[in-house]
Amino acid sequence: MSEHVADRMKTCLADALWGCLVTRALTGLSVGDVIEVAGVSRGSFYYHFSDLDHLVSWALARELLDSDREGHSFLELAAGEETPEENPAVTRSLERVCLLLGRGGMSAVYEVALDAVLRLWEAALCPDGGPLPDEVVAQLEYAVGGLVGMLARASVSTDAKRRVSIAFLHERHLWLVARVSEVLGREPRDVMALLGRARTRDAVTG
Repeated sequence: MSEHVADRMKTCLADALWGCLVTRALTGLSVGDVIEVAGVSRGSFYYHFSDLDHLVSWALARELLDSDREGHSFLELAAGEETPEENPAVTRSLERVCLLLGRGGMSAVYEVALDAVLRLWEAALCPDGGPLPDEVVAQLEYAVGGLVGMLARASVSTDAKRRVSIAFLHERHLWLVARVSEVLGREPRDVMALLGRARTRDAVTG
């Protein structure tokens, strides 16, 4: 199966998952529910995903790491210099993350978001390999925990509430850069530059 065909099937299953979550809790979902909405066979599902948790992780990672389907992460777009509240990719991803949180998927959101953040900061601060300093990891864990907690209580049913959520994401990103800069004894602008280069390398090699 070609990569393009595989991606289309995964996308179909992910879209079916998001559709199911509109009306029911994650704990109440089954593979059968998803394939019924997607209109595919059980064999097609298991060709791509080992179980429902695997699909949830993939679908969520896609929203967080490839929101615009051009390799840009949800957090990167929301924390950027543009006006993310006008970006439909940010809107869709924010709504889906909040939907999953509201349907009982907090642990999945935390794990996938933390993994994405750790990988980005490792690429920025440790490009030649090696672990992040424990103090930096602690700051990242704290920031992601706060972000997930805030979004778990957020409602994005109105434009005003969505803008508040995105503004929080932006502020949280700047706060995190400031805290990590303090730990490293560097200027925030230098840390921002490292993050920017890490994103560029990931876009080129990813």
